[in-house]
Amino acid sequence: MSDSIVVLAKKLGQALAKTEEFKLKSESEFALRSNPDANNAVKEFQTLKKSFLRMEKMGHMLSDKNNAQLKKAEEVAMQNLLVKDWYEKSQNFYDFVIAVNTKMQEGIVVNNDK
Repeated sequence: MSDSIVVLAKKLGQALAKTEEFKLKSESEFALRSNPDANNAVKEFQTLKKSFLRMEKMGHMLSDKNNAQLKKAEEVAMQNLLVKDWYEKSQNFYDFVIAVNTKMQEGIVVNNDK
């Protein structure tokens, strides 16, 4: 039974990859990666965010200045239309995946009730 569930999971992944949400996310990601300005804006934001996360894991509190830096980097990145489009399309796809996961969780609850 476990093997058939794994096979179903792979088929579900393949089905998700065929959705319009995934197609739009992939296209916007390709456009972003193809544009040096957009790509650099995202990399700068992600690098700063990772750095601050490491600081927090080491027990350091982020200062107001750190939070302002991160917010500014995000604002700069989101001013690029390709970044904004990629972010929105990615969010749409991940919202869809969350909805699928919610339905799977409902199925688990229903099966446990029997």
